[in-house]
Amino acid sequence: MLTLLATLMAGAGLVLAALAAYVAWHRGTRMGWSLAVMLVAVAWWGTAYAVELSVDEIAVKSTWGDLKYAGVVTLAPAWLVFVLQYTGRGQLVTGRLVALLTIPPVAALALLAVPATHDLVRYYPATAHAEELPIVATGPAFWVIFGYNNLLLVGATVLFLASMVRLARTYRRMALVLLASALLPWAANVLHNLEVGWFARIDLTPFAFILTGGLLVWGLFEERLVDLAPLARSAVVESMADALFVLDAFGRIVDVNPAAVALADRSRGELVGRRLRDLVELSGIAEVGPSGLVLGDPAAGDRRTFDVSQQPLKDVSGRTAGELVVLREITQRVRDQQRLQEVLDDRSRVAATLQASMVPTRLPAVRGCEVASRYVPAGDGGEIGGDFLDVFPLDDDTWAFVLGDVSGKGAEAAAVSAAARYTLRALADSRNSPAATLREVNAVLQAQTESERHCTLVHGHLRPPRAGDAPGTPVRLTLSLAGHHWPLVLRANGKVDEVGDLGTALALFDDPELHDADVDLAPGEVLCVFTDGLLEARRGRDQFGSERVAELLRAHRDLPADGLAGAVLDAVRAFHGEELVDDLAILVVRHLS
Repeated sequence: MLTLLATLMAGAGLVLAALAAYVAWHRGTRMGWSLAVMLVAVAWWGTAYAVELSVDEIAVKSTWGDLKYAGVVTLAPAWLVFVLQYTGRGQLVTGRLVALLTIPPVAALALLAVPATHDLVRYYPATAHAEELPIVATGPAFWVIFGYNNLLLVGATVLFLASMVRLARTYRRMALVLLASALLPWAANVLHNLEVGWFARIDLTPFAFILTGGLLVWGLFEERLVDLAPLARSAVVESMADALFVLDAFGRIVDVNPAAVALADRSRGELVGRRLRDLVELSGIAEVGPSGLVLGDPAAGDRRTFDVSQQPLKDVSGRTAGELVVLREITQRVRDQQRLQEVLDDRSRVAATLQASMVPTRLPAVRGCEVASRYVPAGDGGEIGGDFLDVFPLDDDTWAFVLGDVSGKGAEAAAVSAAARYTLRALADSRNSPAATLREVNAVLQAQTESERHCTLVHGHLRPPRAGDAPGTPVRLTLSLAGHHWPLVLRANGKVDEVGDLGTALALFDDPELHDADVDLAPGEVLCVFTDGLLEARRGRDQFGSERVAELLRAHRDLPADGLAGAVLDAVRAFHGEELVDDLAILVVRHLS
């Protein structure tokens, strides 16, 4: 019998030691460590008590009985610290409190360690025999220790239970379970110390603490004792604004939340047992649109749109047992998207209108020449850019052309572009050089344009041969570059030249530096003027650059002007992508043979 009891006590000690290790390993918080200390104390109590029961000599029994008090006197303070931390009173667990709680256990162990005071706590009577389970005699100090420990145990347990009961019904159920588990070892200890019947010979407290320790570890730390998950799920489902329907395997409604009841405008009892498609009949007119399920009568103006989410419910074997259907109302989102789309459509129309003003609807016919252009706004075309171009006659023998780029984007850039284009149209004169005209345009832009807006452009005069001129007479060009990069000329021999003299951008200075440059186009030669959207198109870190433009002109030299402009645009899109980062304008002039 003694061997069996000793084995049970040792087993209790090992189990609680394992639980303590589990807590310390998986929970590094202070609360976890206080519970670990408590479980280690009970583990030592049980182990030492097992040895006390198993040995034969009374002196050895007494020694192990004394050693078990290290666990006995540590248990109650550790339980109190754990309860304070778990119930949100961790600020009370200070170094001073821990020091005060340490004093009584240290004093008790000191009394047991000193022979003169040992028997004030406990001792084996001289009549005790090893072959029996002797009743240990107690001294007056024992009852002080007993009262102190029970005061801490009972006080901490009452505080724990009271905190739980005040929270919710679910915690009350947990409190009752913990109360029962805590009373078991406490009752065993009280019965043993009061020498009630058979309990006087053996202390079952460590063994009983297996239940309490197990519940604390698995219940409080793994959240299995307090079954809050269903409660939390129920609270979330009940408070959801989305309508939730639980269907069985046959599509019948078996449960709904309050939002679903409100949507159907029927009681829960009226909904349960119906098929979900009955919602169509209960809620009036319904249809499935591109945005989701639409309910309501359009004539009454009460249409509501819902996003439908369907999730199969499977049993433990993986078979489909039903379905969870959630209707989330997105009426306002759909309306906002419609309003946003209307705004974007209006913006696109405005952008298209403004961009149309950047280029002529149709280029004029120029005697003896082919003229073609391309204009591509940045991105998807919804943003207004600052590039512009124009070709128009000055007199019977002279045509003017301009291609430019205003810094920035948006309505302000478009306004400056329009101002530059139409101001130049108004001021251009065949009797004035392009540079002289640009100085006049600069004065107007200086007065009308904000300082951070500037304009780079190429303006030129084009004079094709007259009817009576000798064959092979070139087209005479006069160019002025206002901060713009050089145009390219494809010569008859395949060479590509940069032409013009660089000058100052417009709308920056009162007296810009501008120059005129004369260029001749022999029959078959091509002038190509373009904005920086062509040169700065990128593929990674690589820019398209003027060299690629020159290669394209050489490669497609036999194409007409329009085909050549199209080939350049196709190449830059293949290089960069369909949607360009910057606006792009191209003007191509070919002198016909």
